[in-house]
Amino acid sequence: MMHKCNICGKEMNEVNDINLKGFMICGWRCECGNEHSNPEDVDNIVKYFKALKNGVEATVFKSGNSISVRLPKVIADLYHLNTNLKLPIETEPGGIRLKIVRRKVEA
Repeated sequence: MMHKCNICGKEMNEVNDINLKGFMICGWRCECGNEHSNPEDVDNIVKYFKALKNGVEATVFKSGNSISVRLPKVIADLYHLNTNLKLPIETEPGGIRLKIVRRKVEA
């Protein structure tokens, strides 16, 4: 999708490294420095902060011989997660961390 800069009128480049409230989101960036955030990503961040007021938790359950973690839809939407995605696990003192590897923007 072509996106034109509202400041200089040039075509903007698609990027996935716009920092909004600590989240890396997709959007478009112009040579002049102007950025446009993807509206769907912004909506997902707003939904996440609204959900935070009620508490956002994952659910752990047994699935066959494994233990599974169910993430809330608001988290899946925020990070564009889908089924059969493999997330690297990092261990740290007192816990674990699932690492989300951002998809690359195709040029």
